[in-house]
Amino acid sequence: MLTEKERQVLEFRKKGMKQSEIAAKLKISQPAVSAFENNALRKINDAKKIIELAKKLGVKYEER
Repeated sequence: MLTEKERQVLEFRKKGMKQSEIAAKLKISQPAVSAFENNALRKINDAKKIIELAKKLGVKYEER
């Protein structure tokens, strides 16, 4: 699951904001923004891999 900050950072990036702008808006450092973004993207990528493996193994699951 993504944290609230990770979600906020992704939403602002979706709107085209730069990391420095997001940092100012959220009152955190630019390296923190970068870390939140990288962590969120890693989690999303990991989730995609898990879903692919589950499909390959024939595991049934419910999407939410």
